[in-house]
Amino acid sequence: MGGLLGPFWGLGTSTVYVLLGMMGLPVFQGGNGGFDYTSGVTGGYIIGFILSTFTVGWLFRIGLDRSKSLWAYIIGTMIIYVPAIIWLSVFDFGWPKEGEMLSQAVYPFVIGDLLKAVIASLFTISFSMISKNLSEK
Repeated sequence: MGGLLGPFWGLGTSTVYVLLGMMGLPVFQGGNGGFDYTSGVTGGYIIGFILSTFTVGWLFRIGLDRSKSLWAYIIGTMIIYVPAIIWLSVFDFGWPKEGEMLSQAVYPFVIGDLLKAVIASLFTISFSMISKNLSEK
C-alpha cells in the first residue's frame, strides 16, 4: 500500500485495516479478527505491517526509483519481522519454542514473503508505466 499511496496515506490505510480487524471484522489470515487475534502471537507481525507500509511509502517518497521497487518491498518485509521477533520474545504465548524463534517465526514465511515482494514490485512498476503513459496522452 505504501508503494502506491505514499507513506502517510499508506499508514492511514493500513491502520484503519488493522483497527477494523481489531473490532472483529474477519480481515486477517484465515478469516480471523478481533482484539484477541491482534494481541496474540500475530500482534508483532501486525505492528510490523503498519511500520512497513509507512517505510515503503517513505522510500518511494525520498526518490527510490520505481524500477528498484523490489528493494523497498524486501526492506518492508524485513521491517515486519523485527517487531514480530521482539513481540514473541517479550510475551510468552508458548510459541515459538524456546531457541527456535527464527526457524518457527521467520524462516517458514521468507519464501512466500519474497514472492509477495516480487509481485508487489511488478505491480508497482506496471502501475507506474501505465500512469506515465496515460499522463503523456
